[in-house]
Amino acid sequence: MNNRFWLIFFVMFIITACGGGGGGSSYSGTSGGSISSTLSNLNPTNACKKAWYTSTFPDPSSTNTVFNNYSFFWQQSSFEAMPNCRNVYEATNAITDTGGVDWEDYVKEIVDYSKYTLGQIVPVNIFILGANPTSSVNATEKATYNTDFQTVQARVGSSYASDLANGDIFPIESAGGGYSFEAAPNGADIQLPQALVWGQSGFSNDNEKIQASFKIIAHEYFHVYQNSIKFYNEASKTISIPKTWQSNPNIVNNPSGDPAYFPWWIEEGGADFGAIVLSAKYANTKSGINVSTVINPVQQFEDHFKKAHELFAGDANLKLSSYNLPSSSTPDYAYQVGTAALLYAWYKDERNFNSAMTKYYTDWQEAELNRSGKGFEDAFEDAFWKNNTEYYTLDEFDTEFRTWIRAGDANNRWAIVAKTANQIIHANIEPSTPNTPNSTWKTIAVSAAAKVIDNGGVNKYFIDGIQQKTLVVKAGSNYKFSHGSTHPIRFSTTADGTHGGGVAYTPGVTVISDTEVSITVPNSSTTKTLYYYCANHPGMGGKIKIVEQTSSGSNPGEGGGGGGGGSY
Repeated sequence: MNNRFWLIFFVMFIITACGGGGGGSSYSGTSGGSISSTLSNLNPTNACKKAWYTSTFPDPSSTNTVFNNYSFFWQQSSFEAMPNCRNVYEATNAITDTGGVDWEDYVKEIVDYSKYTLGQIVPVNIFILGANPTSSVNATEKATYNTDFQTVQARVGSSYASDLANGDIFPIESAGGGYSFEAAPNGADIQLPQALVWGQSGFSNDNEKIQASFKIIAHEYFHVYQNSIKFYNEASKTISIPKTWQSNPNIVNNPSGDPAYFPWWIEEGGADFGAIVLSAKYANTKSGINVSTVINPVQQFEDHFKKAHELFAGDANLKLSSYNLPSSSTPDYAYQVGTAALLYAWYKDERNFNSAMTKYYTDWQEAELNRSGKGFEDAFEDAFWKNNTEYYTLDEFDTEFRTWIRAGDANNRWAIVAKTANQIIHANIEPSTPNTPNSTWKTIAVSAAAKVIDNGGVNKYFIDGIQQKTLVVKAGSNYKFSHGSTHPIRFSTTADGTHGGGVAYTPGVTVISDTEVSITVPNSSTTKTLYYYCANHPGMGGKIKIVEQTSSGSNPGEGGGGGGGGSY
């Protein structure tokens, strides 16, 4: 991304992402005295390219020994309304298309798909620059781009005016994305220079271009996700920023010793792991794209894994912790090493897939509060399973992985951890915040089709192209589903509903027609999980996780039961 905020790394002929939840230079906010609890909302309509805060960093709504906890104006927005702004700059060169699809449309669709898979808690401004090469950008467009970017990503506080007036992120040397603690009041950013994503040279065909570009776009969104959710306090619904970072930004901007938040191999390997998964899931919804041959997630994972094997086989002293901090060398193999390590974790326990996609990052804030400076270790110990009952420590995992990967040749080791394309596409992600749009925004289309993952039965429900997708919903909200007339959706507090020995859950449920049903999910601490199922056939449905409860009691009439920034 820009050379003021992030380091830039390149891997092979495709530029590869480096993430960050940091910022740049020095913080000027709560530690510098320029604070206020009576600020006006400068962007009440959540307009694109417009700041909510400028020269004054807001007061924290609460504090503790580790964090200042903030409630920013945009947090009043619902999940569905949380902005994803696409800011397009085409004065020098227009945005191109591939196969008749404009890349601005692909960006929108991939970002929206990722939002409705992982969830999203911060607004995002996406900057798409047409100039190809980037150095050809005309002076007027360059000035406009700089101003727009700095408006929402300059350091909030006493440095804001200077950053806005003097900040210059050119030359842009890579794609990028993240959520900086110094610009946190104004949300996250993604930069997608056409020249360095789908417009770069070296692609031999459109399939290569689509595979590489989908991954880059998804990678940058994943950086936004991992580096925003790590700050999120689910109990208070605040953004929690470490006090030590605010008093000494170099802890993040120029790390030494322990990682400030995630080991680099998890940050970058995790973003590549997540990007391969997300791009495959999204492509699975596109009728004109063959996931196995175009996206080919199996081959992408294999390429990462075998490079990691080569590195560990060639250096007996190499550890995962060798990649704990950003590297000054090029290429930076933290991407491949981290991806390989997370594949191994997934092989060891299926639950570790969700740990790699979301749980590790969501656990960081609580872990950091409990042991400041060691959140990166303790979140791992709360997320990654070693066996049925025990979690790994980070050191245990490091030792086990490097011993295991050296214990056979590359083909032997890959055969053990390899997943099929369907296993990758249909692996279930269960984030901790809503990922499902309510009925005001969308009717959730549910199709019935033959299973692609064999877990019993014949037909399964598919949502967003995913077999038996877990839906994370907000307590008290209404959700509307469409379905085939022969496979009517119903709800229960028991898995598989009446086929699993349970009864239909009826409070708040309206059968609209023989192809539509809606439900106002309970707002109660006693019902945190529901299941959707087919009234006519067993084994088709999935899980509904209910979050953000505001009531501690049962609902009336309830029938009881039921349990980032980086650069690419």
